[in-house]
Amino acid sequence: MLRCRRSAFTLIELLVVIAIIAILIGLLLPAVQKVREAAARMTCQNNLKQMGLAFHNYAVANDNRFPATRVNVPSNKFRAWTPIVLAYIEQDNIARVYDMNTRWDQGANVTLAQNTIKVFKCPSAPDVRPAPVEPALGPCDYLIFHRIRPRFYAANGLPNAPTVELNGAIHITDPTPILAITDGTSNTIMITEDAGQPASFILGRNTGAVLPEGRGWADPDGVSGSLDGSHPVTGAINGGSITAAAGATCIMNCNNYSEPYSFHSGGINVCMADGSVRFIRQTVSAATYAALSTRDYGDIPGDF
Repeated sequence: MLRCRRSAFTLIELLVVIAIIAILIGLLLPAVQKVREAAARMTCQNNLKQMGLAFHNYAVANDNRFPATRVNVPSNKFRAWTPIVLAYIEQDNIARVYDMNTRWDQGANVTLAQNTIKVFKCPSAPDVRPAPVEPALGPCDYLIFHRIRPRFYAANGLPNAPTVELNGAIHITDPTPILAITDGTSNTIMITEDAGQPASFILGRNTGAVLPEGRGWADPDGVSGSLDGSHPVTGAINGGSITAAAGATCIMNCNNYSEPYSFHSGGINVCMADGSVRFIRQTVSAATYAALSTRDYGDIPGDF
């Protein structure tokens, strides 16, 4: 009587197959991660595009003027620019309830501020954010710079350093006529990434600290800043140290305490004052970034 021999993998063959599968996975994972990041970067750009269109739609209805980045009553930080754009980014259900005559952190406003607004969050940024105080608010990974200080020019050895603070695309407390952006709306940054708040990040590392400001999209301190100077922190320099006395020499992705910061490789997404969205490379010169940050200084940006 003949017996049928059962075919089976030997141990060596099985190990070879497992090794081949592991190699294939190792080759595929970076590609998958690149595709995922490319999709996240495009979503981030779309977020900025929607906000840029919201500002222009607002301007059409308000004598061709952009809104102030922060409303003070009279000097109290009363409201940010973010509630203004809600009605223009398909968040009219929240916009109708939000009380523009009440402080952002009082009454129904603070309850509404706990909602996560998809347009205000970059998908490349971390989902979990520590809260400096309760309740935790919906995050915002975008910032409007309203001014640049002379010490930024001095720290970077730039010529024609100003002696006074220079205006960004949008003023902090006054509406800005579009015609006031004389350097050109396509040459002036209006909204930039400043991702990860209120968690503190320096040079890609989570420091474990919680920033005292930037609690969420409704917090005026978190969504309107100035290149080198809205807050005590001015940038990450010399390998990651923070200083309040000197201007920053590390322009972006250095420190997310009201500085340009993203979780994209090689640069940041920005929305220009004409509503277009650009990706600015991390290798951009300080002179070019300074020119892009001012609205009427007459300086011409280089390649970015």
